[in-house]
Amino acid sequence: MEDRLEYGRKKTIVVTGADRGLGLALVAEYLKGGNRVFAGKYRRNWHQLEELKEKYPGSLEIIELDVRSQESVEKAACAILEKTEAIDILINNAGVWLDHNTGTILDEEMDYDAIMEQINVNALGALRVTHALIHAVLKSFDQLVVNISSEAASMTDCKKDSQFGYCMSKAALNMASCLILNGIREKGGAVINLHPGWMQSVIGEPADCDAPYVEPAEPGEVKYYTTPEITARGFIRILEEPERFSGRLPGFVNYRGDKMNW
Repeated sequence: MEDRLEYGRKKTIVVTGADRGLGLALVAEYLKGGNRVFAGKYRRNWHQLEELKEKYPGSLEIIELDVRSQESVEKAACAILEKTEAIDILINNAGVWLDHNTGTILDEEMDYDAIMEQINVNALGALRVTHALIHAVLKSFDQLVVNISSEAASMTDCKKDSQFGYCMSKAALNMASCLILNGIREKGGAVINLHPGWMQSVIGEPADCDAPYVEPAEPGEVKYYTTPEITARGFIRILEEPERFSGRLPGFVNYRGDKMNW
């Protein structure tokens, strides 16, 4: 543990999938707190990160990153590690939802290409990034890996009969979190899986279309459960006290801090 680098109140954070939505909100909140942030950028036609860079030129580093590609991940990791030797919190936020028409087990066809793409991004993407940066995480004070999971990963609470790609990819991510924790626990590392709730945000295609929100069934009913900004603030409060969720398994909680079922 002698090689851990303590940053005091200022942390070094890596956030993947930071172009907009939850990733962008996390970046913005951490920058407001005076932290240094490396933000993974995938969409060339979204420019909110560049706007944040103008406001926080000394604290924000924008890194081109496609988590589907090993070459892109390695290139991004090199760019990050050239500028820091320790990462306090790695947030694997990059994700995609493509289960528009993947079908149930009783349908004649199933979209296996969409299923595989979601597994590649949501599960393997997080694993690629963590593998590339884990030694820098273990050199930091916080030593924390955060995976943005979902209630869709829960075996206990599963009621769906479709969305195979998204549900299976998030379940695989949860298993990866367990394996990662087993590999870094003795070195002081921790892993937390976070469920953001249903946000008004982009998680699929087309890229210029916000995720749908719930029309009120009764007067006064809320139209959607949460926003990226609300979820980001909830996540950051949770990550300030990661020891609350430590144990044999990774922590698995929602943005309010409520425990999720595996």
